[in-house]
This record gives sequence, structure tokens and C-alpha cells, in this order.
Amino acid sequence: MNLDFLESELAEVRRVIDETLRTGKGAGSADISAAVGALFRAGGKFLRPRILLLSAMTGKYDPERIRPLAAAVELLHTATLIHDDVIDDSPSRRGLPAVHTRVGRKDAVLAGDWLFSRCFLLAAERSGPENARNLARAIDIIVGAEMSQDAGRWRFTPSVRDCVRKIGGKTATLFAMAARAGAAESKAPLRTVSALSRAAWAAGVAFQIQDDILDWTGTEAQTGKTVRNDLAEGFCTLPLALALRESPDKLSPLLTPDAIRAGSDSEIAKIVAETGAIERATERARLYRDRSLGDLSRVPASFARDELARVFASFTDRTK
Repeated sequence: MNLDFLESELAEVRRVIDETLRTGKGAGSADISAAVGALFRAGGKFLRPRILLLSAMTGKYDPERIRPLAAAVELLHTATLIHDDVIDDSPSRRGLPAVHTRVGRKDAVLAGDWLFSRCFLLAAERSGPENARNLARAIDIIVGAEMSQDAGRWRFTPSVRDCVRKIGGKTATLFAMAARAGAAESKAPLRTVSALSRAAWAAGVAFQIQDDILDWTGTEAQTGKTVRNDLAEGFCTLPLALALRESPDKLSPLLTPDAIRAGSDSEIAKIVAETGAIERATERARLYRDRSLGDLSRVPASFARDELARVFASFTDRTK
């Protein structure tokens, strides 16, 4: 197996997704179908299917079972993005208007629910019921993390542990689930399944920390989504938590709903940069990246392991 084989398999996964979107009966109106289709065509990073396929290559790779499972994971991820954008009232995603800005909040929620249903059907019908149960567990963790985060709105805290716990629930869980599902479905050795799952979880934490850094340092044109939207919604990410450790007196008066609505976000971003919080967040992202690569080193040498190492190592260097 090599890079050409991987890319051809990813193309097949995209074909499965296209077929699923085209033949599903629950898509509803043409406007919903168009909005969801545009989101997929906008070209996400497709990381979770890539991780799943590569993990599956560590065992006996069966494309007829692996492709639908990889498609199901991407459908699940996209459903969570649509729901997240509704909850956070984010105006854009992947450089396009967010689905709820095109079809309304109610229909956007229904669109996300429809993708969840297609995800479960793919996993249960084309691979096995155990994978549908694993997807359900992942959703349970993700939704729980979302509810916990929402309960903590406007409670800005310097707790790094809280930030990592939220990242683990919202992002790293699905990375780990993709790795575990791919490896387990291909009957890889249990040690390999466990090592891949741990590596993907740590890589997911590194990925999200870098995402949170870009939310402070990037632009909408660069990232494809509204920057500092977490702050506007009252959520505390790692760079801000680290800055609060250094300058609580300066930051606290600026971190109220009224102050942020009045435009204090620019001053907050300036203080975050001045405290060195961005650099310290970058260090933590690299620690999790290195932890991920350490777990990967326990997987037998192969193209799949080397490619996963390349993908995971890139998470802390990306600019979008």
C-alpha cells in the first residue's frame, strides 16, 4: 500500500458520501440538500476518514467494509459542525455561509440530524452493528462535552485541565474513534488498535489546540471561519486560559458579555499575545503531538504508520 492507493480509497469514500447524500430520503427541501452538499464540496480536511483508512491498513484491509465506515465518520463529523455552528451562531464554515444562515436554524438542526441517521445506517448496514454502537458512544461523549461547555459559558478560567477535557470530548474523541474503528474492523492486533487509538486521541488534542491558537492569530480568509467566535460566545479556550494565569486583573474587566459586545475582543487579543500565551499553547500542542508520535512508534513499521506520523506531525504547523 502506498500514497496512490490511499488517495484512490479517499476518492471512493467521497463517492460513497455523494451517493448517500443523493439517495437519502430524509434530506428534505432542495435548499437543505444544496446547503449540505455545498459544505461537503467546499473541501474539508477529510482527516477522520484518512485516519480511519490508514489505521485499517495495519490489518487485513477490506475496502467494501472500510469505505462506508470512513464515510460514516465524515458524515458524523459534518453533522457536529452544522450543529456547532447553530449553537455558536457562527456565520461561516469552510469559507462559505454556514448552513443555518442559508436555511434557518431549525432546518440546519434537521440537516445535522439527517446526517447522523445516514451515518448510523452506513455503519450498521455496510460494516457492522458494533461500529454503529461505537459511533453512538462517540456522539454521547461529544454531546456531553458540548453541554458541559455550554454550562460554562462566560465562566472564564485559567484551568488548563478544563480546556483539555473539553478538547478531549469535542475533538480528540472522534479522532480516536476513527483510528480504533478502522484498525478493529480490519482485525489488527489488539496492541495495535490500542496504540493507534491513543495516538489519534493525543493528535486530536494537538490539532484542536492549534485550531484555538489560529482563532486568535489567524484571519477569516485564512481559516475559513469567523475568528474569535468562541470568545464572542463566552467560551474559554487554552490561549485565553493561559493568559488569565498571567494577567487576570487586566483581562477580567474585558471578559464580560457587555464588554465583548462593545468590542473588547481586540484588546483581549493584544493582552493574550503580550502574555506569551500563544507560545505556551504552542508548546502544549507540541507536547501532545510528541505523545502521539510516541504511541505510534509502538505500531509495527509500515506505510500506514509512517503516513499517520506525517499527518499527526503536521497538526502543529498548519495555518488553516
